[in-house]
Amino acid sequence: MSTLETKTNKSFRPFLPSLADGQSVRIGMLNNPLSGGNRNGLQKIRDAAAAVRPEVLQREVQTPSDVAATLADFARQEVNILVVNGGDGTVQAVLTAIFHKKLFETMPVLAVLRSAGTTSMIAGDIGLNGPRQSALHRLFSWARTRDANATVAQRPVLRVQVPAKKEPVYGMFFGAGAIYQASHFCHQKIHARGVRGEKAAGAALARFLVAVMLKDRKVISAVPITTRVDQNPAEQQKYLLVLITTLQRLFLGLHPYWGSQSKPLHYTAVGARPRHFLRSLPSLMRGRQSRYVTPDNGYISHNIDEVQLTLNSGFNLDGELYTPDSKLGPVVVAHGGHASFLQV
Repeated sequence: MSTLETKTNKSFRPFLPSLADGQSVRIGMLNNPLSGGNRNGLQKIRDAAAAVRPEVLQREVQTPSDVAATLADFARQEVNILVVNGGDGTVQAVLTAIFHKKLFETMPVLAVLRSAGTTSMIAGDIGLNGPRQSALHRLFSWARTRDANATVAQRPVLRVQVPAKKEPVYGMFFGAGAIYQASHFCHQKIHARGVRGEKAAGAALARFLVAVMLKDRKVISAVPITTRVDQNPAEQQKYLLVLITTLQRLFLGLHPYWGSQSKPLHYTAVGARPRHFLRSLPSLMRGRQSRYVTPDNGYISHNIDEVQLTLNSGFNLDGELYTPDSKLGPVVVAHGGHASFLQV
């Protein structure tokens, strides 16, 4: 029996104890050939999985409907470990299919491979460590012998209801304002040059920090957003950025939230004209309060259950870009449940 650690959650049936009692591991693997890291190296990953564990169910997926159909098949075949070889958008499609469509009687444990997507913040925070082939070998070794140390971490998931969309989307990172603008910048200026992953995100961050310091509104501009956090009154003002996430680490190890409330979602907002920006930047990036990082200076961070945002500008949800219509109602970002992620 392996050494396994997990946090319990009442919304889940206890998966790992049943494995410890002798239940066989049934692995299903999703490969997205369109994800950044898979465009040149997918065949090696397929072959590595097939050589070590030929019984692993491997499927290629490209769209959310592909993911939903494949997961419905995996549920019928009682898959209980779900390997995701794709970027943040692929993980988002998996979470949406699992939580909204409720395909599995018992929630599968997710094993997310790193370096499979363009930025892949989810994999960088909660994915399997190391190169994908090494991570697969460790996973398969544990599944065969159960003698390796493993942990399962549970993380909250965002439930995002977009106006005019009938079904909610589930994910782990939401960003508006400068985050949405930086995403466009990445697609148009950085990804086009072949730079991807955290290097691309870091280059976009550097460009936008310079723009904030120089007050260059051609590159970055504050956007009007009406926010209602939990049951508090709605507030309308211009924001440089708003982010909501359940990740503990963003790209480059950033941790820009410092709320102390015992609630599942990290919420951070920076006003249109933040004061002492250069002096605040180190604390802001590390998620530490200081005498400069205060609401009076334009820096807000709480842990919350839900926020309603009325905005006409776009937002980024796990790398996917959306442009809502405020006339149809607010975008609602709420706690959507907990997912389990394998670490081995």
